[in-house]
Amino acid sequence: MSRVLVIALCAVIAACTNVQQVTDETRVRDVIDAQNQELVECWNGGEYECVAAAFSEEGWQMMPNAQAQAGTEAIQRFWQQAFGWGQWEVSLETSLLEQSGPVAIERGKYTIRFAADAAAPPNRPSSQDRGNYVTHWRLDSDGRWRIAAQALVSEVPARVIPAPPGT
Repeated sequence: MSRVLVIALCAVIAACTNVQQVTDETRVRDVIDAQNQELVECWNGGEYECVAAAFSEEGWQMMPNAQAQAGTEAIQRFWQQAFGWGQWEVSLETSLLEQSGPVAIERGKYTIRFAADAAAPPNRPSSQDRGNYVTHWRLDSDGRWRIAAQALVSEVPARVIPAPPGT
């Protein structure tokens, strides 16, 4: 075997061993729980760059009553604007985490409280929301678990606005 082939084979074996260590089910749960705690602290502290860093470069975030944000730059811009509207308080509670190799799926409950300030647009009044979420985690090439997609689905009934008379 050529020296290059031996080195390449060793690198592949080392990479697979490293992924195995990082994907141990108990360890993955601990890592994702810690990253969720960090994400919640970022949301509650108004740190938009920190929120975006939890996502993979092409990650998607789908928040209730908002358009989906695709990619870390869009996620960062969304939260930079949203944090300028007032104070956010978010909580996440994991109900289930299933993991297979470099992919994990998390399901849980969330709450969001938003206290609007004078800078908030009229369509963003103070509010409270609760619901369920699904997060697709992926082990990135740098060995860090990042969010590939996250969807928060509200349990709060939508406010029905009556149609104007005569319509």
